[in-house]
Amino acid sequence: MFQTGHGGRCLVLAAALAVALYSVPPVWAAAQGSQTAQTPGVAPDAVLYRIFLRDGGTLVSYGEFAHVADRLVFSIPIGGTDSSPVLHLVTIAAADVDWDRTNAYVEAARARRYAETRGEADFARLTREVADTLNTVGSVADDAKRLALAEEARRRLVEWPRQHFWYRAEEISQMAVWLDQVVSELRIAAGQSSFDIALVSGSPTPGPPMMLLPAPDFRERVELGLLAAGRTGDASERVSLLRAVTDTLAPILPEGSWMAEAHARATRELALELKTDRAYAVVTRRVLQLADVYAGYANVRALEALVPVVLQEDERLKRARPATIGALLAALDSRIDGARRLRLARDAWALRAAEVRQYWADVRPGLDRLLGIRTWLIDVRQLAGPAPRSVRQLAEQAALAEGELARLTPPAAVAEAHKTLAASAALARRAAAGRLEAARAENMDAAWQASSAAAGSLMLLETALGELRRITRTPAPQPR
Repeated sequence: MFQTGHGGRCLVLAAALAVALYSVPPVWAAAQGSQTAQTPGVAPDAVLYRIFLRDGGTLVSYGEFAHVADRLVFSIPIGGTDSSPVLHLVTIAAADVDWDRTNAYVEAARARRYAETRGEADFARLTREVADTLNTVGSVADDAKRLALAEEARRRLVEWPRQHFWYRAEEISQMAVWLDQVVSELRIAAGQSSFDIALVSGSPTPGPPMMLLPAPDFRERVELGLLAAGRTGDASERVSLLRAVTDTLAPILPEGSWMAEAHARATRELALELKTDRAYAVVTRRVLQLADVYAGYANVRALEALVPVVLQEDERLKRARPATIGALLAALDSRIDGARRLRLARDAWALRAAEVRQYWADVRPGLDRLLGIRTWLIDVRQLAGPAPRSVRQLAEQAALAEGELARLTPPAAVAEAHKTLAASAALARRAAAGRLEAARAENMDAAWQASSAAAGSLMLLETALGELRRITRTPAPQPR
């Protein structure tokens, strides 16, 4: 027995709507089928987007494009077959794009892709869930709970099209109108007299759908390649696109055909691009050769004078390779910076050269003593001797060298190297004393301790020599 009054009417409406939702056919309108048909000649997983340019031109992006800073990056199909085209990367200025038309087309293409893949399954899931909710409304006794369930079902219906590319939006809008009646009756049954404007406002609907263009055929792909070559600011991309066009058309060139004309145009433009590449390569090679010579002499002014030369050459070549010139100017900046550092290092070296030469003369006796006992130190390190008489000479020479080094006051530039040299002499003296003690006591542990001291002395001696050579040598350019 049906309930009477508003509660009974709302349950009847809910039940009727639930039955209608369960009965939704897979495809409601022939027009819908035309929107979801697979584009002929395109791979099943491909989505083609049209990129509309401000001057009226149109490019094709095979798959999603990327808007990075002020550039638009995408893949364009040129060669290959309709179902398996050869793709080429293209970068154009984002400012050249008519974004309103392009974004509208992207949304339309995504909507069709959604309809072709997941749309029907998602729609069926929605109608099932809403129908289940309405069936639950009929089995719940509490008026407030029934109202909450119905309002939640309506909210899902209203929001679903916007979140799913407006797929079957008209049908869902009609369902929402029916559900409004159920919600209104349930409000009255629950004792709520307030009027909700959302119940009659309906859900927003999209404007007229943008017509999708067919996939580009062979001729259009060739023409798109030529158009893209003229739009990209990347010279390597232009060369790649023009090569692709010439390679695609080379096997089939009927005389007087559009293919012959397109091939001739691509060949001319490619030759011009390659000629420009060669011209910029010559400029780059000559400038860098001069720059390396000037950098070796730390000639900052000569290096700086190359910058206007580069700009003049770029102007002569009509600024056709901004990336090449940018890289060349960056290379010059690096060499100028290196030359400035080298100039400063040489000036600093010139200031300390006299005192360093004097130090070198003063340190020579002690240094020669250390160099003269190296062979004995190697024997101590390897536990291979030397004979006790030689060990005594080693101890004597090490002590003399240590004393001579201690009496010197080195200039600041060589202070650390001098300290290392003095430490080497001290360890050499300790190694000699340890070796004599080990020989007297026939103590292997003492011999190993002397070996460690000798190894340390030799290592510090080599370190000090390397540092002294570096400090006393005229600074040279850093290798590249």
